[in-house]
Amino acid sequence: MPCTRSNERHRPAGPLQTRLLPLLLAGACAYAPAPQYPRRALPPTFSAATGPRTLPAPELLSTEDLGFCRQRGTLQSRDEASGGETVEFELWRTPDERTGPRPLVLLVPILAGGADLMQNVALRLQARGFDVAFCERAGSALKPPQRGPELEELFRRTVLHQRLLLAWLRTLDPAPHGTFVLGMSLGGMVATAVAALEPDLEGIAICLSGGDLPTLVPDSQEARVQAWVRWRRETDGIGTDHLQWELRRELDLEPVRMAASVDTKKVLFVSAFYDAVIPRRNQDLLWEALGRPARLTVPLGHYTAALAIDPILSAAADHFTSRIPHPASPGR
Repeated sequence: MPCTRSNERHRPAGPLQTRLLPLLLAGACAYAPAPQYPRRALPPTFSAATGPRTLPAPELLSTEDLGFCRQRGTLQSRDEASGGETVEFELWRTPDERTGPRPLVLLVPILAGGADLMQNVALRLQARGFDVAFCERAGSALKPPQRGPELEELFRRTVLHQRLLLAWLRTLDPAPHGTFVLGMSLGGMVATAVAALEPDLEGIAICLSGGDLPTLVPDSQEARVQAWVRWRRETDGIGTDHLQWELRRELDLEPVRMAASVDTKKVLFVSAFYDAVIPRRNQDLLWEALGRPARLTVPLGHYTAALAIDPILSAAADHFTSRIPHPASPGR
């Protein structure tokens, strides 16, 4: 694929206050290291909800060169277990003849974030030495007429799409020098399930996320989530207790349940202290279920955490870099 380098990373730095803000926020962040003796990961249980243990690489149907070392493509799964899913994706890959293939980060989007956010994060990770890939959404969550079964099916397909893209990325020549996943908000919940089902991943960053959806959904201050809960009350005449019972019964891929199969050492957990979208209790539940991995806490809310995007992505990049596989020594 023809590749030209972007000039976007060479824009002027902007006013002094703007350049100092990331430094001030980085100093206000709190970091807690992983435990010295992390708990062992349990082997995942594969079922109709999780999909098979291994997925054949899907077929590449089409690609489009977007310039600046980026391409858009379409994948089609051919095996029965994957249900013939079609996956739209973008791949930002920078070939470097001096250093060889770069590590690759799979990004998993937030509930309501658009392409601008994904491109912003991708650009910053690319500047830190990583290639980046991400899927189009399998669908929009927490909107009428969805109920528990429809949410579980959407979550299942979303996890499946990430796994199919990973299966195809591993067939690239040259292969990525280590594969990682970074998920934000709802994307962090999806990333937890993906990491549980893909033990070959070298590392994972779970940002601004949490678990125990049956209690998280009624308590979240996210406008779309509140609107969905209000619709369920008005349309189905149910209260919080019934809604929690339904979600607990239907959501097989609940992140707290999947977290036990994720290696604690692989995880960086990023939380926002004043987050009202992902309540503190639900952040802590997922962190605990992951075995109390390394944790970065920013003194901001769910959306204002965007002000700390540089410290957050720097911490994720450092975490991933520490886990990049080293070539085997000669004779070994």
